[in-house]
Amino acid sequence: MFRLKEIREEKGILQKDLAAALNRTRACISSWEQGKTEPAIEDLIKLADFFEVSIDVLLGHNQPGENVSADAVDELVFQIMKKLPEKDKSRALGYVQALAQQDYPY
Repeated sequence: MFRLKEIREEKGILQKDLAAALNRTRACISSWEQGKTEPAIEDLIKLADFFEVSIDVLLGHNQPGENVSADAVDELVFQIMKKLPEKDKSRALGYVQALAQQDYPY
């Protein structure tokens, strides 16, 4: 279940303001919220960054603060990668590899 509308309303953001922030139309945001269309992976990343949540939370796989198993994350990444056009798979992989090379204070 895509939680965009729920999260947007919790944050008090209007569709038109979210659309402007993402350089999309209000109709596009509405279509995502109604499940008529799905955002591209690039848009999911922008949405997650905008709302400061994980893509997993946006997709309704868990709630903020819940622990997510490594297997669940692996499966989600696999499902997302399968949906990408071939030309975007290498871009996505490059992005993930760049993140993996960063130093995180664990």
